[in-house]
Amino acid sequence: MTTSDIIASTRTTSTPKPTPTEPDPSSVTPGVLGFLVVFLLALVTWLLLRNMTGRLRRLRFREEQRQSQLPPAVPPAEPTEPTQPPPGPQRPDDGAPRG
Repeated sequence: MTTSDIIASTRTTSTPKPTPTEPDPSSVTPGVLGFLVVFLLALVTWLLLRNMTGRLRRLRFREEQRQSQLPPAVPPAEPTEPTQPPPGPQRPDDGAPRG
């Protein structure tokens, strides 16, 4: 057999194509491993939420304690004299009488 005979024989024979078949729905399941993964994710999520809730409660309690220890807030007194000139046009005072 020569190389051309081998090439000619591969061209004439076709490769059989597999027929697509659907798997049996009862045999395709997540199994025990899938259940364990979902269960562990749910458990970790629950633990994180529980921890976060406890931290938020402690934070609120500490803030309330800090606020109760501070003296009551006194509003600042209003100044008796204005610190800035009133708004409006400014005229230079040359000392000349007006009128």
